[in-house]
Amino acid sequence: MISNYKIEFITINKVLDLRQKNLKPFLTLAECKNSEDDNVLTKHFGIFYNNNCVSVATVFPESHKDFQCGNPYRLRGMATDSQFRGQGFGSILLMHAFDYLKDIKCDLLWCNARLKALNFYKQNGFHAQSEIFELPQIGPHIVMYKRIIPK
Repeated sequence: MISNYKIEFITINKVLDLRQKNLKPFLTLAECKNSEDDNVLTKHFGIFYNNNCVSVATVFPESHKDFQCGNPYRLRGMATDSQFRGQGFGSILLMHAFDYLKDIKCDLLWCNARLKALNFYKQNGFHAQSEIFELPQIGPHIVMYKRIIPK
């Protein structure tokens, strides 16, 4: 069981390092910034262990053509430092994000999940929605979703 961690809302600047190192090492830090990162409704979460940020996730309001819901959010740029993967930090961070999303009445969270992270998302309650598709330079993905507030 993990202890001695804390979860905080963080700024985009704290997110970019893990995002670049773990998701897009072929880009610069500035190029890893997404258009929605500075939106007032966007929230960046970080989990800290021994004062080091070991996992990050970003959520923001965005609909998807495949989902009919009232307040959908998208998960994007979730990354965990390679030294800390498989230890539960990402799942703990997601549970915290789910609680936040419940509080703001989000009914559905969706993401474009990398195939290599498919089992992680399934273990955290996500379901596959699409066929596999390729994102240039990044690799194969699948749309996944989780109901935050049941219908």
